[in-house]
Amino acid sequence: MSEPMELRGVDLVVIPAYQPSALLLDLVKDVTAAGYGAVVVDDGSTMDRQWIFAQLEALPAVVVLHHPQNRGKGAALKTAFQTVWTWNDPMAYLVTMDADGQHLPQDAERVLQEARTHPGALVLGTRTFGRGVPLRSRVGNALTRVAFHLLSRTKVADTQTGLRAFGFSQLTYLLETEGSGYDYEMNVLLHCKRHGIPLVEVPIQTVYLDEHNSASHFHSLRDSWKVLKMLLKFASVSLISFALDYGLFLLLSTATQQFAYGLLCSNVAARLGSGFFNYQLNRTLVFHSQENQRKTLVEYLLLATGILLANNGILSLFAYGLSLPLWLAKLLTEGSLFLVSLTVQTKVIFRGGGGLPPKKGEVKSHASDPSTKTA
Repeated sequence: MSEPMELRGVDLVVIPAYQPSALLLDLVKDVTAAGYGAVVVDDGSTMDRQWIFAQLEALPAVVVLHHPQNRGKGAALKTAFQTVWTWNDPMAYLVTMDADGQHLPQDAERVLQEARTHPGALVLGTRTFGRGVPLRSRVGNALTRVAFHLLSRTKVADTQTGLRAFGFSQLTYLLETEGSGYDYEMNVLLHCKRHGIPLVEVPIQTVYLDEHNSASHFHSLRDSWKVLKMLLKFASVSLISFALDYGLFLLLSTATQQFAYGLLCSNVAARLGSGFFNYQLNRTLVFHSQENQRKTLVEYLLLATGILLANNGILSLFAYGLSLPLWLAKLLTEGSLFLVSLTVQTKVIFRGGGGLPPKKGEVKSHASDPSTKTA
């Protein structure tokens, strides 16, 4: 699809839309009147909403793309990004906006200006979540904010914001980031932190049309579960690995208690067995890593060695220095090292994994060859 002449050389507003109201018409008219082009994606909306997209298609400087079926916000964004990529307009900047009327054109202009001031950064329009914000919005954002902080060790005020600005060159990683629903936006943030892409936050107005935020299709529990899933899987694998490590340790320490270094040897042997188990499950089940297995195994062994040394030091301090019961000393030791292991595995060892399994038949896209991407 060639780029419409009226969109060449202008900044673009990208809007994914599912079951929109007439508010979408007003929003698109406002942003095009301000001099921006608009790319709207109909993400499988029903026939009773098609009149809205028909009116949008009649407007100048507007491109409307269609999904025959609802595929999710992430998939809709990537359909728009794929189309814009084929236009090959490297000077253009893009801003994504939601279709439910929560984003104002003047805020879109502010984040776009900030993106031009910080080329190479992802600029986030961040809302405040004080009084007057619907409960489900506060709960959903709080859950994902905590999850992102645990996974990246970075605080972001609004992980769910759909108002984001960036340069054309950043379409490369945006197209390759996994996810098709609301999980996609969290995965983009994780990708940025893993690969050193700056995140710049710009405060924006918080707009809700009613006390329940009924125009939003974000479901606090269901969609927060999607973005929290990797953290919970990691914690589950860690718990199972700990149970294996703990059982082996107690069994071996009982058998070797008469030896001078029985405690140390039991701890090392138990950690070796549980560590290999933990590596395999994290690589395949949690992070779905596409990294070279030999490389990740070497990095994991280095991590495991460092944690083992720290583990023995902390365990000895609790058991011998503080004279705590052995079972309690072991629990406290493992708990203190959990976040260290999570951070290193997420940001270093399995940084190429998005935490989501590849869809059946899905081929990894390459931005250098736009023809290989699916929209």
